[in-house]
Amino acid sequence: MKSTLSLSILLLFLFITPPLAAEQRNVVGTVPVQFTDLAETKDLSGPKGRIAIRIDNIRNSEGALNIALFTSEKGFPDKPEKAFALASIATKESPGEIVIENIPYGTYALSVLHDENENQKMDKTWIGKPKEGFGTSNNPKVRFGPPKFDESGFVLDRENISMVIDMMYL
Repeated sequence: MKSTLSLSILLLFLFITPPLAAEQRNVVGTVPVQFTDLAETKDLSGPKGRIAIRIDNIRNSEGALNIALFTSEKGFPDKPEKAFALASIATKESPGEIVIENIPYGTYALSVLHDENENQKMDKTWIGKPKEGFGTSNNPKVRFGPPKFDESGFVLDRENISMVIDMMYL
């Protein structure tokens, strides 16, 4: 109960707090990462790396880009409350490359939501078709339903890795 409450407070803080202004962010596009309670289950003492992400094909500069980093299929890709770490940046302030740092080596998958109306959720039509943009690491083909963790997973096993995530709008 206590961890659920603290996670709820963290998510509320993350999504209500506006992203940092450009002059407050690191010039290379580093965004602050909020680790969730799930981070307590991972050994954070070992080697750490950074993940540089370029997000392509963003439809417009409205809203925010919400990034969720998952360590397993639980909750991937659309349940940020089950993510290992979360980050958010105003779409209009997004640098060419977003860097998340101090991530322990391991297997991960990234999920990005272009939350155009900043209501902190993926808006969908009455039949469940997404109205807002989304993307995941490895850019798997979208079939019936969201991509699977295995399709989007990657291994962080060195100091720096880079990837491109193509946003999709259905």
